[in-house]
Amino acid sequence: MKRIIYSNTIGKKLHFLRWDFKRYVPLIALTFLLFCGIVFGAVSARNVDKRFIDEFDFIFRANYDIKASQGLLSVFVASLASSGIFLAVLFLFGLSLWTLPFTVMIPFCKGYGYGLCVGLLYQLYGMNGILYNILIVLPGVFVTSAILIKASETAAKNTCKMILCFVRSAVRDDPHLQMKRYFLNMLWLLGGCIAAAVLDMLFSLLFSWIFAL
Repeated sequence: MKRIIYSNTIGKKLHFLRWDFKRYVPLIALTFLLFCGIVFGAVSARNVDKRFIDEFDFIFRANYDIKASQGLLSVFVASLASSGIFLAVLFLFGLSLWTLPFTVMIPFCKGYGYGLCVGLLYQLYGMNGILYNILIVLPGVFVTSAILIKASETAAKNTCKMILCFVRSAVRDDPHLQMKRYFLNMLWLLGGCIAAAVLDMLFSLLFSWIFAL
């Protein structure tokens, strides 16, 4: 009898773990795409002209000039604009039936841009560039990347639900409530982007003086 009870207990725990894994498979896959983008970006940095990165710095937020030349407000606005562009694109993708492949590739694009930043910082400034990345760039990028992964999942799920509305004969969810939840989730993620911009500003305030010329 004890063996049966023990076996049932283990079975329930394993079932819970399997259910949890399935629930987080999309997030795991999107995180994997992000890391793939970082690796490809870092490798590609050898062949990328610095002027190209400087032109798109407002998107990737690399800030290659290692000096405390920007005011805190400028750092906040630039950081928020960088993450806001990606979030706005994901928001619009989530409202379309045809953008699912592009939605899931946004984390890869974000990772690719960050990988370029890391690779070029190392090429230009050596270990000082790596230290600058760890102390100033990485904290904000880490939070922003987590937000964009969640936003990508949210947008992809909303697209899939919209597609199912045309496939299923009976619609289970109220489309109005579904869209309302989508808008609210994206608003929460926008708040996360604001928090990441504040974090970026804080780390710039604390450590940028180390790299001032």
